[in-house]
Amino acid sequence: MRVFDTERQEWGGSRRERLFHTDQYLDVPRQKTVRQQTGIVLAVAGLAFGIWALAWKDEPEPYKEPTATGQDSSETTSGGTGDDVPSDGSPSQDTTFESSATLPEDYESLQDVAGYRVALPKGWERKSRSSQYGIDIVDYRSPDGTRRLQVFQVMETSPYSSLQTAQIEAEKLDGYEPIAMEEVPSAMGQAAEHEYRADEIAGELGGGGTRHVIDHRFEATDGERYALVAYGSEADGTEDERELVDTALLWFCPPGTQCDDPVTG
Repeated sequence: MRVFDTERQEWGGSRRERLFHTDQYLDVPRQKTVRQQTGIVLAVAGLAFGIWALAWKDEPEPYKEPTATGQDSSETTSGGTGDDVPSDGSPSQDTTFESSATLPEDYESLQDVAGYRVALPKGWERKSRSSQYGIDIVDYRSPDGTRRLQVFQVMETSPYSSLQTAQIEAEKLDGYEPIAMEEVPSAMGQAAEHEYRADEIAGELGGGGTRHVIDHRFEATDGERYALVAYGSEADGTEDERELVDTALLWFCPPGTQCDDPVTG
């Protein structure tokens, strides 16, 4: 095969052909060696390219700054601080409301000169006498004289033991009939109650018929024990004496103590 020499612009001779196609003029063994070396070079080049391609494919994605819409769902759906308010603005259902307790109609709260606070019907008269223990014994009496609330301090170590002592004297009354003598629940401390009927009551005028008495003794917030005793006529039922004791107890605040107005849940 003849070769065209571009520099000289002529066809080259056999010597020029050997320069451009040397492998054609090699013997058979040498031609095989050249082909093997060429195959090895191509194989190595292909392997290198394959490794590079795989490495390029496994490269990590470039870092992207998070956006407002790409936040973690756990952040956008998790709860708040426990004071969450529904979207409509209404308070949660487990919220508890407290309001000042309301006195029964015609009742009033007063601070007695003996130092305690109590609540009782308006317009009642007050009388007091000295006591062997603690504050004076105070009697509040209705204008018609048929009802009375007595307040005093007791010296016994518990409300129930104090009632046991008082019961000994109550049993001596004419027509004494016990209704209940028991310890009762209290939000402040120990408490006990003696409820009974009798035809005569110490300090009461005769002729009023059977009397109904609720003697409630309790431990107050100052750690001392007090008594609230309600007296009334049996003829008009027992609810008025119960209201008298319960209201006085709810609003009671011992001497030398600052108390908020009672609340209801």
